Amino acid sequence: MKTEEDAFWMFAVLLENVLVNDCYTANLSGCHVEQSVFKDLLAKKCPRIAAHLEAMGFDVSLVATEWFLCLFSKCLPSETTMRVWDVLFNEGAKVLFQVALAIFKMKEEELLKAHHIGDVLNILQVASHHLYDPDELLTVVFDKIGSLTTNTIAKQRKKQEPTVMAELDRRLRRLNSLKPNDTQ
Repeated sequence: MKTEEDAFWMFAVLLENVLVNDCYTANLSGCHVEQSVFKDLLAKKCPRIAAHLEAMGFDVSLVATEWFLCLFSKCLPSETTMRVWDVLFNEGAKVLFQVALAIFKMKEEELLKAHHIGDVLNILQVASHHLYDPDELLTVVFDKIGSLTTNTIAKQRKKQEPTVMAELDRRLRRLNSLKPNDTQ
């Protein structure tokens, strides 16, 4: 991209055609759906990690939310981020799930040895910040994580959306019940 206008239109394409709807709304409903889908995918693609982290009480959205919202730009080195974005524009949003799964997969043995939430956060932060070789990451994405179709992601989103939206509605009603009454 050579101009700000080019960057603007690329951003528009990203928001309208690549990423899930409602990902950047006030309640981040799309992001919550994505995190729910990711948790399911982690359990299917990396069951040992998912079971270990669940037993610890670790919520993967603690790290994955930022990864998805920032499209890995805050955690991966810039060259690796640019390669991930190349694949993202070529293959679609399923790549976000594949990259997140790959980071967990690459650190599987270390994660399985962790016994504290802080240790898990540190392992994943150090791992992502030091992925200087985009080929290493993308090899894990395509060779070890395996195929993940856009259709699979769409079905998972559709399955997760009612539960996520109901939970967001419960949270909003609870928050509103805690506010002082303005009618006095």
